[in-house]
Amino acid sequence: MERVNFKTMDDVTIVGNWVTAPTTLGAVILLHTMPETRKSWLTFQDILAKRGLASLAIDLRGHGESLDGPGGLKIDYQRFTDSEHQSSLFDALAAVEWIKGRGHEVGRIAAVGASIGANLAVQLLREEPQLKGAALLSAGKNYRGLNAVADVVEILPEQSLWIAASEMDDPDSFKDSQDILAAASSIQKEFVPAKDAGHGTKMLENQPALAQALADWLKQLIQGG
Repeated sequence: MERVNFKTMDDVTIVGNWVTAPTTLGAVILLHTMPETRKSWLTFQDILAKRGLASLAIDLRGHGESLDGPGGLKIDYQRFTDSEHQSSLFDALAAVEWIKGRGHEVGRIAAVGASIGANLAVQLLREEPQLKGAALLSAGKNYRGLNAVADVVEILPEQSLWIAASEMDDPDSFKDSQDILAAASSIQKEFVPAKDAGHGTKMLENQPALAQALADWLKQLIQGG
């Protein structure tokens, strides 16, 4: 694992963990839930590496080690306005550029997001139409002004979606995820229901088979390009 850092277009320093594989097929951007950090993806990054997929898990602005804003001003997500949360899209866009700088084509990059990170992943697909697709864990219709139902309408039919949410213990995300899937024009889209699995990356921890299934989907998605 390599600790990396890079700047966003609005001069925020983002810190991430970059994990590669001996033979790399493509790369995955991992966007955590609030208030977690990039460390919530550590186990899943190892699973991806075993399938030949590199991955970049980042601390979104104001989280973890991504605390240096413009001019070195310290930032904290707990004090963010909705507009400042929405600016986290710049973090994901900068991650794409960083991965491109490592020699990976955009057409072999996918995204995975959890909770608010899932909504960011939808926006990332909209802004980067060459991205293969995204997996959304416990997405919501609207987190801090990030409206996934509206944004998903604007992604391309060629961009695939894999959406998972946990019934019973996370009913709001479960229903919202179904609505997001229905609104998407993706030719290939899939909803994976779980039960009593928790929220966001907790689903991957509580149900290891789900993590394996997601990794398999990502490998197939990227290889398909």
